[in-house]
Amino acid sequence: MRIRAVLTDLDGTLLEPDGSVCAEALTAVAALAAAGVPVLPVTSKTAAELAPLLARLAIDAPAGCENGAVVRLPGGTTELLPGAVPLAELVAVFAALRERTGAPARTLLELSDAEMSSLTSLDAASLALARRRQATLPLVVEPAWDERLRAALPEWPRLRLVRGNRFLHLHGDHAKDGAVPRLLAAAGARGGTIVACGDAPNDAELLARADLAVIVPGSAGPSAELRRCVPGARVAPHPHGRGWAAAMTTLLAADDGHARGHAARPRTRGAARS
Repeated sequence: MRIRAVLTDLDGTLLEPDGSVCAEALTAVAALAAAGVPVLPVTSKTAAELAPLLARLAIDAPAGCENGAVVRLPGGTTELLPGAVPLAELVAVFAALRERTGAPARTLLELSDAEMSSLTSLDAASLALARRRQATLPLVVEPAWDERLRAALPEWPRLRLVRGNRFLHLHGDHAKDGAVPRLLAAAGARGGTIVACGDAPNDAELLARADLAVIVPGSAGPSAELRRCVPGARVAPHPHGRGWAAAMTTLLAADDGHARGHAARPRTRGAARS
């Protein structure tokens, strides 16, 4: 198996729940880079949040932001992808949804710094970056309200409500997998196995699109809904970053073995995969 690219969620997957990076994950990212495998983040985070994080991870690659609404290219330029709905429109729709359903919900933009910090463990500077959204609106509301809110959404057919780890996300008719073609093209990734990693239901489309899907469990185990949506996925052996790192180390070992085997014998002719 030759790995073409690793598409990965960040929060709760490569990162710890508090946003930190464990030593094992940093080592695995470096090993993938040394093997020439691009690590392409695909996250609900904003492009502004990714700038310092990618520097900390030593990842110089394109990234999908805001659940497939935005692509951030190396150097910091961003592109809004098809299906994305501007933030101002999302705010107006949410106000109508809240009035119609009576849901006790608030947007991330309405939370105080103290409330956001309690939910996300982010510091003040990071909170400011998280609020710099272009085309997604995270909502704080109990999961019991999800279906009632979705039932009121058909009036706005361009929009979706998708549950992540901490938030219910209101955004356009797109998902993380919609960023994949642009990311692979921008990274120059050609031929081989596409690996995707995630931990929450909003990663389902991303994992389903990959050749090899890895579910990274939380402290209480893997997401039951994600396992139902992607039944053929592997499950990492540990929660969060340690599990991500262990899964990547195993895949790299298989990749290295494949490369040695091919070096020892002539390649057979056949159509190359692009």
